Amino acid sequence: MMRLDTAAGLLGKGKLADELCVRAPTLNFKINGDRGASVSNITDVAAARESRGARLLAHARKLREAIQ
Repeated sequence: MMRLDTAAGLLGKGKLADELCVRAPTLNFKINGDRGASVSNITDVAAARESRGARLLAHARKLREAIQ
């Protein structure tokens, strides 16, 4: 599934597999479409991306504050 592949590229396959509570080979099967990704898999990936996004934004704010 293309979107899982994108998430794996952004988060790293190890982190994504951890978020989905699967091993890396199982994640590869899901990415390749050999095994289906469930709604909960997609929801978990979205939550992981949102969490990381929030941390990145918080860090960016701290960097901006440091130069003011």
